[in-house]
Amino acid sequence: MTSRLARGFFHRDLSVLDAEKLLQEKNIPGSFLVRPSRSKPDAYVLSVRQTDGEITHIRIQRTNEGFELGQKQECFSTLYDMINHYRRNVGDLRDNNNQIIELTTPILAKMPTFEKYYHGSISHPQVMSLLNKYGQNGTFLVRDSETTPGDYVICVKTSDNIANIKIKYSNGQWFLDGKGRQEQIDHFKSLDDLIHFYLKHNILVGINGVSFRLVQPCTSNWFYARDIHQRCEYLSKLTPSQNGQKNGFSLEFDLLNQQNESQSLKYHKKNGEKQENRIRNRFRNILPYDETRIILKNYLITDYMNGNRVRTRYEGIRREYIATQGPLPVTVNDFWHMVQQELVKCIIMITREIEGMKNKCARYWPDLHTTKKYGTITVENINESNYGPPQIWHNTSRTYHAFPSSSQQLLKDDDCCYRVRTLRITTEDRRTWDIFHWQYLAWGDHDSPLASNQRDNTQLGILLEFFERIAQTHPAGLDKSPMVVHCSAGIGRSGATIAIDTILNKIRANGLDIEIDIPNLVKHIRAQRSGLVQTDRQYELIYRMVEYFVEKCPSLMLSETQRIRPIVVCVILRNIKFNSESFNSCITLQEKLHLTLCRNRTLVAIDTHDLDTIQPPFIYDARSPKQIKFCSLNQQKEIQADEMMEFYLVWFILITKIML
Repeated sequence: MTSRLARGFFHRDLSVLDAEKLLQEKNIPGSFLVRPSRSKPDAYVLSVRQTDGEITHIRIQRTNEGFELGQKQECFSTLYDMINHYRRNVGDLRDNNNQIIELTTPILAKMPTFEKYYHGSISHPQVMSLLNKYGQNGTFLVRDSETTPGDYVICVKTSDNIANIKIKYSNGQWFLDGKGRQEQIDHFKSLDDLIHFYLKHNILVGINGVSFRLVQPCTSNWFYARDIHQRCEYLSKLTPSQNGQKNGFSLEFDLLNQQNESQSLKYHKKNGEKQENRIRNRFRNILPYDETRIILKNYLITDYMNGNRVRTRYEGIRREYIATQGPLPVTVNDFWHMVQQELVKCIIMITREIEGMKNKCARYWPDLHTTKKYGTITVENINESNYGPPQIWHNTSRTYHAFPSSSQQLLKDDDCCYRVRTLRITTEDRRTWDIFHWQYLAWGDHDSPLASNQRDNTQLGILLEFFERIAQTHPAGLDKSPMVVHCSAGIGRSGATIAIDTILNKIRANGLDIEIDIPNLVKHIRAQRSGLVQTDRQYELIYRMVEYFVEKCPSLMLSETQRIRPIVVCVILRNIKFNSESFNSCITLQEKLHLTLCRNRTLVAIDTHDLDTIQPPFIYDARSPKQIKFCSLNQQKEIQADEMMEFYLVWFILITKIML
């Protein structure tokens, strides 16, 4: 199935000069787009930025059989099939000098609307599957036309079939295809105007002698990360409901809860319901699914704890979480056994120990500079740093901890937004490692850090700083150990935290042209632990955090050759010697490596992507970073790849603080 991202390359209103300007601005070798030909009807132009910076324009001819590049060339039924073929079969597309033209990154066009009836470039089988789920005739959606790029299709459920009505676009006007229609054709200034006209006025839409009405839209929830602001504006609008007016965030969340009722029946909670395990549950009605629960091994007391594995994988980004309740006094030792068993290096605590005079979580760590034993596990608190809104920072560690900050050391929880601890764990067999313990204090139970339904940039800024620090210390793709996330019950604030972290990592790795679908993500993580993301306020916070992140991270707008990827894991070399190269800095070196990658196809920089995302003609060596060495900076000493990774990690932390 072709994804929407691969199909968004068609620009219906773009001249040759505009195309060249857009490709040069993006500055990505192999980037491409398709536009209509201004000189020849029924023809299109493929514009590609080659590795040397030149822009190549290739005419695509539309024939009765389909789309082709010229005589003696293969013919394809759709433009999308053609582009996908040449993307997969590097070497089949060549210029007049027989040089290979590679299509790497589509430059995406603007969406025609942000209304949720628009589903983008989905296939006919996908349309059938979506509309057949609805029982009501007149349910409809709008998709891109596969046969005529730049046009659109209204797909409507009828009593016995799916009807398709083409929407034409010409000279800035939108109108229904006149084929088979006798009445006057109305023209509109936008796609929204056209759809709302027929929907609001309950007007019959006719084609080939058959008439029907548009009754209700089949909604779509996806959008490109770059369009998050427009999506939030759309969802902020108030709509009448049975319980008064609600905004789109609340309505979307209500629908998600309705769908979740049937989904939750598929899973079981028998272990949490056992008599001997009831004492280990903070709340009687919040129990872990048996299918994904954490099973304690080699632990004589019990194999049960109220926690679930939550796995997310998007565009090559793998992150595993353990969503669990805040420990009870009776389960503190169980908690630390789980930490030891899973080799946990990061714990995110989104609660205070006491909130509103209620116990929310037992203290399961020792005081600063003290050591405490939990069962067979010894924990030492070697560092604590508190962060709040003021602009001065102080660290209480006995040794300096290189962690740049714009915040102040604060002693009282009421004045502190979040706290970072370094806990050193020692097991019975004398294994030892450090764990970062991140505690966010400015987020109440069943609530959101935002004071109201309006954006609060101060709170969003503090929360984004919190997530950025976590990403810098535990980069997705690098840190393979599961990340423990808990609040009190382990569902509301924990679910929102997991969703936010997942989406931010996805954007960091893939940029702003990546597709985001927040309802489906929440549905996905709820299938692994019941009730994740508990309130509509928490649900809206996910959107608002993504919106703020996109606004405050301008480097995401740059091409890969213009910016250093957030975390450089390693550089893999094949038959390349850098001893004679002269570079002013490691930053320049990395940019040079990217350029060489694009030019020679003999090396690949692996960052937050996994090896299985690398496609031919790239080659790589799957050795670990510690086994890979190279020379740089006019030094004779060979540098290990993992050492360079550490350098970039520190550098990126500094740059991120400047941007924020």
